[in-house]
Amino acid sequence: MSSSPPHKLKRSITHERYDDIEDSIIFDKSDFDDLSFPHYDDLVITLCIADTDVKRIMVDDSSSACIIHPRVLVQMRLEDKIIPCCIMLTGFNNAVEQTLGKIVLPVLARGVTLETTFHVMNQETAYNAIIGHPWIHTMRAIPSSLYQVIKFPTLWGMFSIRGEHHTAQEFYRIAQDCTHTQQLKGANVEA
Repeated sequence: MSSSPPHKLKRSITHERYDDIEDSIIFDKSDFDDLSFPHYDDLVITLCIADTDVKRIMVDDSSSACIIHPRVLVQMRLEDKIIPCCIMLTGFNNAVEQTLGKIVLPVLARGVTLETTFHVMNQETAYNAIIGHPWIHTMRAIPSSLYQVIKFPTLWGMFSIRGEHHTAQEFYRIAQDCTHTQQLKGANVEA
């Protein structure tokens, strides 16, 4: 089933870090050419973090922190760079989770490098990292899970990073299958 969203989304932004830039960020028909509607997918992208392409990063504009899983840091051989620091964050299931520490890493997005503080959490998730407010706001980025793209201004013009729609759909199916399996197990226990 395919349909198109009923409106354009436009946001005007003035940038403090680029004094002479004032651009509009617009999402239009060209942003959803390869998408099927309706969809309920998260915005999942790949970013270059510390010179490594990290896949399966969820862009979450409701997250107050940037989070990275320790398995990613082990693969990048950066686990010894974690600064011990314990803060409490609320997880997806509204449970309060404790961080293992934090680490500052350079994140490269379309020619713009931003030093970003990631909180290290060993939470069960299919995502390698979560990009939240600190990165999104500093980049002056506007993410859209509906259009499966994140757009941000640079000195060289407006850039965008397309979401990995098929990866997000795969995670959604896996989550649905797990929920269905858990419901069946619960029904068998109650019987």
